[in-house]
Amino acid sequence: MAWRNRVEVSYSTLRANVAAIRKAADGRHVVAVCKADAYGLGLERCSRIYHEAGIAAIAVATIGEADRVRSAVPEARVILLGAPLPEERPAVTASGYEVLVSTIEEVQEFAHLANPRAPVPVHVNVDTGMGRFGARPADAEAIIKEVLAWTTVRLAGISTHYPMADNAALAAQQEQSMADLLARLPPLPPDVWVHWANSEGLLLRPKGNTHAVRVGLLLTGVIPDGCPNIGLRSAVRWVSSLSLVKALPMGHGISYNHTCILERDSLCGIVPVGYADGYPIALSNKGNVLIQGRRCPVLGRVTMDYLIVDLTDLPFPPSPGEAVVLFGGQGSEQVTINELASLANTIPYDVLCGLRGRCEVVGVP
Repeated sequence: MAWRNRVEVSYSTLRANVAAIRKAADGRHVVAVCKADAYGLGLERCSRIYHEAGIAAIAVATIGEADRVRSAVPEARVILLGAPLPEERPAVTASGYEVLVSTIEEVQEFAHLANPRAPVPVHVNVDTGMGRFGARPADAEAIIKEVLAWTTVRLAGISTHYPMADNAALAAQQEQSMADLLARLPPLPPDVWVHWANSEGLLLRPKGNTHAVRVGLLLTGVIPDGCPNIGLRSAVRWVSSLSLVKALPMGHGISYNHTCILERDSLCGIVPVGYADGYPIALSNKGNVLIQGRRCPVLGRVTMDYLIVDLTDLPFPPSPGEAVVLFGGQGSEQVTINELASLANTIPYDVLCGLRGRCEVVGVP
């Protein structure tokens, strides 16, 4: 069957990746980060799969995402990684979601809003180098002690985040800052999670005095450049079909502004996917798709709804309806998300989260 614009997510591969990640976590809890619609793969379906595969908690960015997880997996432990807006705090308090806090003011407001019979579980976020959320280590001790002083909030965790896990000196400095902070604290309840490893951190700094690791893109089998593979496989493939095949002569211009002029008589194909679907315009004249298990270069500028690709060197005459792989495998050939990201001068997260609009996301075995 010909597909116009289809993103295939292999459920069995997602489950196998969870198993490999849990093994690499070496006894620590694994938190599945499912923000941005589980990186474009479907928040509800991925939350169910990860939970059933043994994930300890699901982390999201917004209360809207948390509500979707709650509806799909009512029994899941849900963590809000982003700071709720002041107007959202009452709803967070009533929900029972765990929430990261960076200030004493946040702690005090949650404490005043909470029902004494249902303390708000909070993770104190420590900014050891990310420069985003979190209190600086010098201030975090007071915030943690503030949490411990209330009966209407409960310390669920202490966290930080690697901005560059591949920078060994910076990562070690962050870890030491956390160790120094923990040494200054009174004994903590045994159920408090200390966590700082993200996907890259798990692979490059696999050991650490922590109780949990947070992984997101790694669950899909996309491995950051320079990191070892712990037995993961890509769970995602983006496919389309040729909608038109046409012959054009040498010297003919291709697409807007004629950024490509054909250097030979060519057979060209039109693929019904463009930047409105998330195929990066930065791949104009640089990307490759797979047809008949061969790489076919993108010609000219990527347009809103279409790509033009070079079919001239295919072994068999192509025809409309023939399968096109935008990323993933076909035959023995692969176009990876990492490759597309590198060519587009971006990161794999941006490519995967950029899938949108007319992309039909479907589960496959």
